[in-house]
Amino acid sequence: MFKIVIVFLMVMLIISMAASAVTRFLRGAAPPPRVDKGQTRAKCGHCGRAVLGTAPCVCGKG
Repeated sequence: MFKIVIVFLMVMLIISMAASAVTRFLRGAAPPPRVDKGQTRAKCGHCGRAVLGTAPCVCGKG
């Protein structure tokens, strides 16, 4: 009984390793790097705070 469980677990391990290798091969090229959202925010030219949408800055000058 114990040997059957060990063999079953080994077979499952081999299947999972093979599936991992196949999916890595089929996945293809790596996706483009993600851009940090902090780099895409507009900033006020006067105070440097983040500006949301087309609203004026809270400092009133930018």
